[in-house]
Amino acid sequence: MKQASIPFPPLLELTASQLEVALQNSSSQVDRLAKSVAAFSKLGAELSASSDPAIAEQGASLVAEAQRAMFAMQYHDQFAQRVQHVRDALGDLHDALAAPVAPPAPALLAVIRSRYTMEDERRLFDILLGHLPGAPAANADSDHESLRSSVELF
Repeated sequence: MKQASIPFPPLLELTASQLEVALQNSSSQVDRLAKSVAAFSKLGAELSASSDPAIAEQGASLVAEAQRAMFAMQYHDQFAQRVQHVRDALGDLHDALAAPVAPPAPALLAVIRSRYTMEDERRLFDILLGHLPGAPAANADSDHESLRSSVELF
């Protein structure tokens, strides 16, 4: 009995499409959440202008909490960016596998690495794939001890 080969290009395309749908769904929910937080912040600002000290204090507290929520939502942007990079890498791999003549591995790796915008993404790439022949050169100054990123504004 002949074993069927694994259809890698369609599987990669399916995976990339599922990531895209997940990104779209989460982005719409985060947009709605941002609007709600902005409304709470506006309400808090109005309340903090009250002549009643207790109401003004509650308003200031509401504004501060809304600011913390907006800062926390910045992590969604970072998460979405990372998922986009995974989706794009899968697309690059799909294209390479589906091409009549596969591109050289170093060129494919360079394209994938060039998409990364966060330093810890590049460091992780260098740690996991930098040892492969032809892989893009790792930054000699990078610190491999911590791969956790803080929020990067872009």
